[in-house]
Amino acid sequence: MSTELRFVKICKSKDIPDGRGRSFKVGSLDLAVFHVEGKFYATCDICSHEHEHLSDGWLENHHIECPRHGAMFDLRTGEALSLPATEPIQVYPLEIRDGEIYVGFPEEYLKG
Repeated sequence: MSTELRFVKICKSKDIPDGRGRSFKVGSLDLAVFHVEGKFYATCDICSHEHEHLSDGWLENHHIECPRHGAMFDLRTGEALSLPATEPIQVYPLEIRDGEIYVGFPEEYLKG
């Protein structure tokens, strides 16, 4: 059984400078959108190791480093790249339409 995604407009692409990330609240979800080398990535904004906003972390190439304990994650896959994190973070499909960023979510993520 496949889950249909609903794409939600998040912001204008020009609102996130290259080399930066920004946090958003979408329903009950903490979302982060990162702009790296001309590409955009959408992930859960909360570190899988401890409740900390990844959008406050440090970007290096396609990796985000958690500001609390230094765990690193791959923005493309969500994979945890270093301790103390051992669990991945969720990544979401992202589309640019007419200069606007849209992120796809299962419908149940958008409630609350």
